[in-house]
Amino acid sequence: MSEQKKAVLMMHTDQDQGQLWQTALETQQMSVVWEQPSVDLVKSLTGADLSQLPDLLIIDMAIKSPNSETLQSSSICQWVAKTKANIKVVLFNPRQDKIKDIEHSWALRRGAADVLPRLSQENLIAGVARVTALIGCTLIAEPLESIANSLSQASQQAQISPAEDTVVTRSRSTTKNNSKNAANSSDTSDDSSNVVMYRGVRIRK
Repeated sequence: MSEQKKAVLMMHTDQDQGQLWQTALETQQMSVVWEQPSVDLVKSLTGADLSQLPDLLIIDMAIKSPNSETLQSSSICQWVAKTKANIKVVLFNPRQDKIKDIEHSWALRRGAADVLPRLSQENLIAGVARVTALIGCTLIAEPLESIANSLSQASQQAQISPAEDTVVTRSRSTTKNNSKNAANSSDTSDDSSNVVMYRGVRIRK
């Protein structure tokens, strides 16, 4: 009989980060449900059967409760402490690459098990390892390494993506200067005015 998958409930505002978390956690043999920020988590979990409660909750710490200025992260931590539900709450800040000490202390005081920054190539494996350890899962590193490598490739492609200021168009004056060695006439012209330089490559317009 196969071991039952750990259940994870996520709530994100950053779609890319949410998708990255979902993909990473599913490689760890977890069942992942992505809830909308508009849902009142406390009300939703209060009405759920105990057997249907998630093992882990990952929530963007900036999400507010519907029709309220109260943070859902604070409300859900209070609910877990009050009901003694067997749920590990991990807060998440997709707007920061590193969690400040004061932010970490704030989260722990409210009952969160941990607080993590946005996932990246550098911290993906470590971040997922912290989460799996909280719910007693053994880390499966190989698929996470593949995801981290894909993030690196995507970052490299973004850095070399074309920008308008990298395209250098030859002006008529430049063409005239370069044509001195070919002819001694200002009336002499070739098709260089129809060429632009892009990353060092001559491209016809």
